[in-house]
Amino acid sequence: MQYLEGRKFCVVLVKEVPEKAGSARLQCLHGRVSVEHGSLFLIDPQGGKFPVPNSALHNIMPSDGTALLKDAEYFVMVKLHPDIDFLESTEP
Repeated sequence: MQYLEGRKFCVVLVKEVPEKAGSARLQCLHGRVSVEHGSLFLIDPQGGKFPVPNSALHNIMPSDGTALLKDAEYFVMVKLHPDIDFLESTEP
């Protein structure tokens, strides 16, 4: 994981839409990676710290240039539990 330290990163939060079979909503968190004591954190531009779940660490991929990922060098998709809702947007 050390190779990710300081890299531009995107966490793509995925939530199934139960009323539309096969549909999902996405929300992206962009920032830089911090590796601390074997755990991975996304540090957003405002200094917020989002822990990347350990269960997602084996799914980290290099960016494929998709517009959704913006300038991220790496990304990971994290499936949200049905009872958890998206974060409020902090983007203008």
